[in-house]
This record gives sequence, C-alpha cells and structure tokens, in this order.
Amino acid sequence: MLKKFNLFHSILGIFFKNRPYDEQTVTISAEEYVVRAIVLDDIKDLLSIEREVYAGELPWTKTAFLVELQSSDPHLYLLIKKEEQIIGFIGCRLFGKDAHITNVAVLTSYQGKGIGSFLIREIQQFAENNNCETISLEVRLSNKNAQRVYRQLGFVSNTIKPEYYAEDNEDALEMILYLKEV
Repeated sequence: MLKKFNLFHSILGIFFKNRPYDEQTVTISAEEYVVRAIVLDDIKDLLSIEREVYAGELPWTKTAFLVELQSSDPHLYLLIKKEEQIIGFIGCRLFGKDAHITNVAVLTSYQGKGIGSFLIREIQQFAENNNCETISLEVRLSNKNAQRVYRQLGFVSNTIKPEYYAEDNEDALEMILYLKEV
C-alpha cells in the first residue's frame, strides 16, 4: 500500500510540482523549529491554537480542517513546532493562478519572532513552484498588526469584504501579493 501511496504522490508532483513537504529543522531568529505537513492527528492541537489566538473563537472547525486536508485540490498545510509543541500553522489552496491562504495562526507567545513570515514564505515557494501569479488572503479590518506584517512581505490591499467574519460580522480586507508582473 505504501508503494501505491508514494507512486500516487510522485504522479501528483509531476502535475502540480508539489511533492510531499518533507519535515525539516529551520532556524528563525536564532531559534530552531521543526516544520512539517499537517496530518489529521494534528487537528486537535490546531483547534487549541485557534482558541488561544482568536480569544476563544474557532474560525475553522474540525470538519473544515478535515475537508481541506483530504481535498484532492492542490494545497499545502504546514505546522511549526518548538520542542514538540505545535506553535503555529498555515494553509493554502490553489485556485487557478492564485494561492489563497485559508488560515494562519501563531501562538501569541511566539508572535513577533518571524514565524508567521517564515510560514508565508513557504507558501510563496509553493505558489511559485506551481506557477501561481498571486497569493491572496483575508484579514480582519481591525487586525492592524497582521496587516503590517503582510505589507512588509509585499502584500497590497485589494478590496474590503463587508461582514466577512460570520461570528461578529466584521469586515475583511483582502490582500494580494503579486508574484509575477500582470
């Protein structure tokens, strides 16, 4: 069965240039972390991170994670760990020539250390490997810190999506990073 699984991923890699993401140790701001692809067993920890980062709210449910992780559409979902504790994650799905970041969160105690920026650069590499022209995301209008980070990474404001966030009807700012000249 494992041979069939590996063959399937090899064939997918030819079409989408997204071979399975290998676990790796990375250094960010002089600290070592482990980055790897998210698996179904990680969902409980991801929900815990969401609760902490989003003040008790769960922007994504267990079902939402399950659907994304099992999707046949090209996607990349990564987590980052420090000493065996998952401290953050990011996900994206390809839509045509756009890599849309669906979710990103880093535990509050690890924010401001470059971890979110690192994860976004990993998504950027995935997007470029798949010939995407843009990376897009939505961010709460009130989340000025995240908007600042995204702008530092080259994202520009696009449109405001009224009442995008269902739990409190807050507007979202769509931001785009142009990877190729359009």
